[in-house]
Amino acid sequence: IWNGYDGFWENGCVLEPMVNFIEYANNTRYINVVKASQRELYSLLEAYGPYPSFDDMGWYGLSYSRIYEVLGEQEFLQTAIDIFNWAWKTGWDHTYRCGGGFWFDNNFENKETITNTEFLQLAAKLYRLTKNNDFLVKMDQIYFYILRNKLINETTYLINDGATSKCKPNQSYGPTYLPGTMIGSLVEMYKISENKSHIDLAIKLANAAILNSTNITGIFTEYCDPHCNRDEILFKGIFVRNLRYLMDELDDEDQREHYQNWLDFNVKAIIQFNMCDKDPISNCNITFQDGPPYFNVTGPVFSPDWNGPFTYGAPEPQTAAFDLFVASIKPETTCKGTFCSYDPSYPPPQTLTCGSHPCPSNEECCEYSPYTSYTCCTPDQKCNKQGICV
Repeated sequence: IWNGYDGFWENGCVLEPMVNFIEYANNTRYINVVKASQRELYSLLEAYGPYPSFDDMGWYGLSYSRIYEVLGEQEFLQTAIDIFNWAWKTGWDHTYRCGGGFWFDNNFENKETITNTEFLQLAAKLYRLTKNNDFLVKMDQIYFYILRNKLINETTYLINDGATSKCKPNQSYGPTYLPGTMIGSLVEMYKISENKSHIDLAIKLANAAILNSTNITGIFTEYCDPHCNRDEILFKGIFVRNLRYLMDELDDEDQREHYQNWLDFNVKAIIQFNMCDKDPISNCNITFQDGPPYFNVTGPVFSPDWNGPFTYGAPEPQTAAFDLFVASIKPETTCKGTFCSYDPSYPPPQTLTCGSHPCPSNEECCEYSPYTSYTCCTPDQKCNKQGICV
């Protein structure tokens, strides 16, 4: 778990591969950690002032809906619904300029593709889980926005990063979580309609992303590798997570095997070129932005660039590697042994304020109304009078 501004969305994002591991490997490892992650909408909105960006909230919606799907915990479904409804009320462009679309954050200046693909996937999943027609109507509106602004390049099948104010694609490509979340959206839409065109398009997006983001050695490589920031480090994991969702809906066994072989190749690559498993593991240069973890560190650990060499371990690259390992688990796998039910006790949440000195020494603690909430500004930010890091 990470603290502070940069860690909020990652906290939401890591929950999905954790519950996928429970599902794919038929085990109960860390199940109570997953269950304890539930938060009500209000609690999530307190992450940083004045409220989190819409895409940050979307990761919780996707993870919580998946947790409900696997574990049947009703409160997770309710929070996922609350997240979607809040985002639609607060972040959707109700003037319908350019066909609508979600704004990126409370500045209401940019419409990034990622926010729209996240909530397209969430709308489709919520309709499938609840049969509430309101989600289906809004799913169609989000999809129309994506098509209206030509965010999917019809020649290359790469995904544009966003739309301009003139309702045109911005011609910026690269982040692999864009095709990942769009693939996940199309899979959910297929589950609703059984329209094969959604699977056909998802395959084209997957093939284009793999071709565009695989280097000469065949290893999956983010556009920014080896210099990705803390956010970008997780993108590859989000792609392979959603690729697995596609694989599980394919009738073509050859196509599925092709993707499975590609995942297996990358698993072998990061083990060979990008893993550290020294004894003691502390010799592997492991860093934590906001202090050491509650439990002792264990290995092996993986660094951001799957091509290697290993540089450092941290929660973000470990999550991306975890996503890859989980996505590669073969269907009908069953965990065997004592550790399949390993579920250690965990510390209860603690109420902290800036008086608790929760932030790293180079990050200003920023309190905001009603002064029981705070966030840690990044080193290049300052806390303004409204309690917002700028």
